[in-house]
Amino acid sequence: MGTEMKGPKDRERIESVLNILKKQAPVTVKQEKFCNDACVERFLRAKGNNVKKAAKQLRTALSWRESIGTDHLIADEFSEELGSGLAYVAGHDDEARPVMHFTYSLVPSLQVFRIRQDYPKTQTQKS
Repeated sequence: MGTEMKGPKDRERIESVLNILKKQAPVTVKQEKFCNDACVERFLRAKGNNVKKAAKQLRTALSWRESIGTDHLIADEFSEELGSGLAYVAGHDDEARPVMHFTYSLVPSLQVFRIRQDYPKTQTQKS
């Protein structure tokens, strides 16, 4: 998916969403990194390629991420959700951090978490 060639219309929509975001309020470096092409495309698809609606939903997601401090969450904080099946580790990102998928979330459901430094690497994903 990340290696697909984007057509001029797709590229234009992505840029339009990013421009709307930047006009609404300043975008931090962390937020800009989060808003890569694949992320913006997901919001566009979710809103039927409506640029204004995608930008609004993306701004809401950025505000939500900022309010709960997603940069400081660790997977250990979600043991109940993981144990009950409401969430699962969907793989790892480029920096080997676990990516969790929440099956009940109203906001973008894939989140990247840091692992505590004292986390034993010998444990399985299930435990």
